[in-house]
Amino acid sequence: MRVVVTGTRTLPDRLQRWSRTFSSAPRPLEPVERRELPYWQERGWTRDGNTYTGEYQTTYGSFRGEVEERGPNHFRFYLFDPPDALRASSHWACFQPRGYGRYLVHMARRPADISSGILTIERLLAECLQPEPSRSFFDDLTRAWRELTTSER
Repeated sequence: MRVVVTGTRTLPDRLQRWSRTFSSAPRPLEPVERRELPYWQERGWTRDGNTYTGEYQTTYGSFRGEVEERGPNHFRFYLFDPPDALRASSHWACFQPRGYGRYLVHMARRPADISSGILTIERLLAECLQPEPSRSFFDDLTRAWRELTTSER
């Protein structure tokens, strides 16, 4: 295939200004300092000896919690007064009552540190509290049709 150039035209002013924003010379990289503050401190948890207290925070609400540090990389996570949505979920079996509205959270994998455990519980709470997607008229109609057709048999 052969290309024949029949003519050229100049770039409009606006595009020329825009194209100048891209320089061929690379800019020097600017290192970004990583925050050294652990997640539990960022979220406002406090430490008193081997006990951490604070709130598990989600977009759907905050829930009082506590963490006991029992040794190197051995923690016990607690949630106070869990929401009803959590009680109705498949994760409810992982919450063991300890009295006074306090529940021990059993995790399948042991968290590496306090921050990752708090983050795990916050994600679980957010998952349980997330509203179900709204049904459409089509979904309701389909369900009604299936019920009607299966009940006649």
